[in-house]
Amino acid sequence: MVRTTRQGTNKKITASEQLDRELAAAALLKRKRREQPTRNEQAALRRVEQAREEEDRWRYYSSIPKKHWREMSGRSNKVLIEQAARYGLPFGERVIDLPAVVLALHDFLAKNKYRLIGVDADPVLAGPDSKALERYRLARAKREEWFYERDKREWLPRAEVHEGLAVLSRILREAGETLLRQCGSDAHEILDDAINDAERAFDNHFGNCDPNDD
Repeated sequence: MVRTTRQGTNKKITASEQLDRELAAAALLKRKRREQPTRNEQAALRRVEQAREEEDRWRYYSSIPKKHWREMSGRSNKVLIEQAARYGLPFGERVIDLPAVVLALHDFLAKNKYRLIGVDADPVLAGPDSKALERYRLARAKREEWFYERDKREWLPRAEVHEGLAVLSRILREAGETLLRQCGSDAHEILDDAINDAERAFDNHFGNCDPNDD
């Protein structure tokens, strides 16, 4: 015995699946007779029903009526047909195969990943594919992402960070002078060492660089 899988190919039913079907049939017969199925029969019936529901779901995925797709997309038939032709996406027919549309959509996104983020304005990007061009494209994409994050103020210019730290360090050192006068040199040395340690930790983490080099 064979059954149809989600890919549309035929697959032989395994011995365990055949046993489940027999136990499920026995469970249904007992219910019809108002008898209590065994635990194994009930479990087999649940598995058979779940498998049938899964197969039905995939069958529905591959045969979505055009009317439903139009309602979900909020587009007219004319627009859908034009978009399907323009972008090579298979949703212009009378019946929509959703798995085919999903695959085509992700292929489209992968093929146009640089164009979609606006890095194809550089004529160099229009050249034939090569490893060097791929590295260049990745570098351009990272650069565009950096500018985007900077514009959102999630990244700060290096000079602003150094300026803020310099102000903080000056405030703490002034506090250290107060500690020196009021509490003696031991307290002052503790704070001064802490400030120096913090500055070294910052340089190690972010790099000891010129604050004007952005």
